[in-house]
Amino acid sequence: MYRILVYIGAILLLLGASAFGLSLWDGPSAWHTDARTFWGVPISLFVLWIGLAHAGTLISAIFLALGYPLGRRTSMIAELSTLCSLVVAVLFPLVHLGIIENFYMVVPFLDARGNFANLRSPLVWDFCCIAVYGMVSFLFFVNHLFSEKKPALKKLIRPMAWLLFPLVLWVHTIVSLDFAVTFVPEWRGAFFPLYFIAGAIYSGLALVVILLTAEHCRVRVLERLMLSLSWFMAAFWLWEFLLKGAFSFEVFFLGAVVPQIMWLRVIRENTFGRLLVAFSILISLGLERYILVTPSEYDVANAFGWLDLGLVAFSIGLFVLLFFVLRAKLGALLEGDDVVMGEIVLQEDESAKMDMPKSIVFSALRLPLLLGVLVTLVYVTWAVSCDNGVLFPLSVVNVVPLCLPLLVLVASVVLCARPLWNILGNRSKIVCVVLAGILGINAGTFWAGGSSDAPAGAVSVQELASVKSTESIWTSRCASCHGNDGKFNEKFVREFYPLPQKLSLERLDSLGSDSLVHVILDGRVNMNPYRGRVTEDEARGLVHYMRKLAGEEQ
Repeated sequence: MYRILVYIGAILLLLGASAFGLSLWDGPSAWHTDARTFWGVPISLFVLWIGLAHAGTLISAIFLALGYPLGRRTSMIAELSTLCSLVVAVLFPLVHLGIIENFYMVVPFLDARGNFANLRSPLVWDFCCIAVYGMVSFLFFVNHLFSEKKPALKKLIRPMAWLLFPLVLWVHTIVSLDFAVTFVPEWRGAFFPLYFIAGAIYSGLALVVILLTAEHCRVRVLERLMLSLSWFMAAFWLWEFLLKGAFSFEVFFLGAVVPQIMWLRVIRENTFGRLLVAFSILISLGLERYILVTPSEYDVANAFGWLDLGLVAFSIGLFVLLFFVLRAKLGALLEGDDVVMGEIVLQEDESAKMDMPKSIVFSALRLPLLLGVLVTLVYVTWAVSCDNGVLFPLSVVNVVPLCLPLLVLVASVVLCARPLWNILGNRSKIVCVVLAGILGINAGTFWAGGSSDAPAGAVSVQELASVKSTESIWTSRCASCHGNDGKFNEKFVREFYPLPQKLSLERLDSLGSDSLVHVILDGRVNMNPYRGRVTEDEARGLVHYMRKLAGEEQ
């Protein structure tokens, strides 16, 4: 069974690989984008997969924190789906950046070149919150994975669940605020965080139901929650239609109407019936995320191109391949003493036996939380007070989205450091020390900033044969930041700092053609070098094209 699913994932991954590669090569000009938001399928897939990622650990953590464990296999499947979904999700913001090599510039720390991430940008909030969520989820998964063989780790699981519970809600609220703080009227409203969290849990429940079906397992409480959330989402979609006139029949039918067939016993007791409902929910939420991200494009059939569909296939294939390969490799650790087939039933005495007194849980968290609060206060004070050169001075409000993730990260590391270190063998300790050294070297390299020159052989990619004219080179290489008209794409680069310079004849004359050719070929500050990707003649052609755009502007 697992082998067949791995093959299916590999086929989908290969089918979408060309679309993913072309997206990296051409940048945002390759896929369909919305006229108002400059967002498209990559951001839609990011929002969908990050919702699925949040739901997996949330399902496990919330039940465990509240003293109602779902069973080891169910929890581990949900947590593994979180990690695999995160891997898929983080790829698409990097694709959307257009300059994938500069992803580290959104890290909110001052480097030696004077770069400082714009903490007013939701892009920075996303990067930090999701990075922390990924690290803490990984710690939670590792503790849970080895807790059967290492009893000392069992004491960490429930305290970590209490750390993850608010973090999941916080992080997905931050993702929702990416939309709410923008200029699109459809996205404004205090309802967005609650709606995003509900949608994430709804889609995550559907995914976990599908994965458990592949395990020949069934957890009825998850199916009931899924059905309950279908009513919540239906109420929201109807309310949104009455309030704003926005409505998608496909989303409502697949996400709110089809799940109601679960009321029929013949459907809910049938494996294919449950799979039909779960897949219907995932398709509904996928369409809903696309419509949400690109609000001016409701004609999905005409908006999607082959490349957009290829990115969807790539994301599904990567998840399926990752999940079922890891599932097969970690089989014995994931299953523990759980049943191999059949429905999982939680016994009352088992729940009581696994319940830890809350006093023990919170006493274990006192010191980690105290240290987390202290580190967070120090960071907030530094970020607000330092002269970081951003366009507008920072206030505490700009740093608030990062506070809880930083607090939870410090608390989780402090909580797990000693028990994990004690159970590690000598070889594992050596590996950890080496990895810490590598991490320190990378951090030092980031702080030093490095050279803006391309390393030898790093940009040896040949120019596409189909790109002949200077205008097409501009469209594929430059327009994502500087805009087709040279006035820079405000809807896109507003997420970055520093902003690219506007093209004007005065500025171009002050720099001179030779200097501009050098900048195009060898890079400068945040602009990547294009030597090896464009020739010197093509670079001079781009300079002339910039002068043409600057002249048209006047």
